Amino acid sequence: MAEKKTETTDVAVHEEASVPIVGGELFDMGDQMEGVEAQLPQIKIAHQAQMFIFPDGKKVETFCGVILDMNRTNAYWAESFEESGGGTPPTCLSLDGLIPEPRSEDIQSPANSCLDCPQNKFGSGKKDGKACKNMKRIHILVDGSMMPYRLTAPPSNLKAVDLYVSLLTSQGIPYQLIETEFSLRSTQNKDGIEYSELHMRNCGQAPMIHSAEDAQKMKDLIVQWKGVMRGEMITENEV
Repeated sequence: MAEKKTETTDVAVHEEASVPIVGGELFDMGDQMEGVEAQLPQIKIAHQAQMFIFPDGKKVETFCGVILDMNRTNAYWAESFEESGGGTPPTCLSLDGLIPEPRSEDIQSPANSCLDCPQNKFGSGKKDGKACKNMKRIHILVDGSMMPYRLTAPPSNLKAVDLYVSLLTSQGIPYQLIETEFSLRSTQNKDGIEYSELHMRNCGQAPMIHSAEDAQKMKDLIVQWKGVMRGEMITENEV
């Protein structure tokens, strides 16, 4: 297990992006971000390769980190990827999975509710699926990073995420205070199409949590980033 954590540290952050040892603590990161629209780094899932792709392009089979926050999101595109050529924002989206975002180009629900939206019903999409993509954003603090990384779980992985969180909750364990190992398992859907299923495992207490003061610092970090974690608009590159 120790060797695996060492490997994930190497891939989680660009080597050239490491904080300089000399004088790094003298500079205020808040000042540096003033006027900058924060862009959270994305961790992608390469389903066929069964690997995670980090922002630097490196691919790993597994990595570890602390989950800071997670929330459901919805996104609907009127045109398919083949029709649009990619890179277009969703026609309609929700950042909480409940209410369409007012900034959406064309809100699909007459009742302004995702639960009642015709695009969010089974049968509205291909092969009896939903036209609207129900996803879950998982924000993770990886070793060596001062900001959350985002892993977006697609519709096929929602049950796996919910099962893990439910198990932790039943044991009275906050996911923000433990280290989680992320890996992928090959599986098939009902049509026989193979995809990578997200698997998460509790690795014990988070390495940066040693006291109640450390736990409070983690809580403060989550509060600091929550607006960005839950407020960034969805793009096709995230899906």
